[in-house]
Amino acid sequence: MKEMFVVGAAVLALVGCSSSMTTSPTKESAAAAASIGTPVRDGKLEFRVTGVNRSKLAGDPTNQFMQETARGEFINVSLAVKNTGEEAQSFFASNQKLIVNGKQFDAATILGIPGDGDNINPGLGLETVVSFDVPPGSVPEAIELHDSAFSGGVMVNLTSAAGAPVGR
Repeated sequence: MKEMFVVGAAVLALVGCSSSMTTSPTKESAAAAASIGTPVRDGKLEFRVTGVNRSKLAGDPTNQFMQETARGEFINVSLAVKNTGEEAQSFFASNQKLIVNGKQFDAATILGIPGDGDNINPGLGLETVVSFDVPPGSVPEAIELHDSAFSGGVMVNLTSAAGAPVGR
């Protein structure tokens, strides 16, 4: 009887653990996400995607030393970020993920990106652009936005209402 209880508890523990595992976002979860222009929250930060475009260069266009050339091409996501918490919160571009064909792409590390690494005091915000180096012709489905490296994140759909990709 004791062995049956131990086995039952182990099965319950495994079932509980498997439901908390994270998987890559799917096209279905991206489609169900908020749309461009809609404010979304993760933790203490509120995000609003204000635009998407593509380019070969990213960074500060006025300073050649703070520019990066893409290996493929950059998908640039413009964001408005606001601290809705009670204390300062840092924003890092590196915490954001772009979803293309169900694959996650990390943000490019580019010197001089406005707001990257900044502390945002409560009630204040910033505007920034997060760039992702992707293969040429890639069609972005969504961006997963995070207030920290350990937060759950929130998805924003990067396709138009008609289903056409944005940023082409």
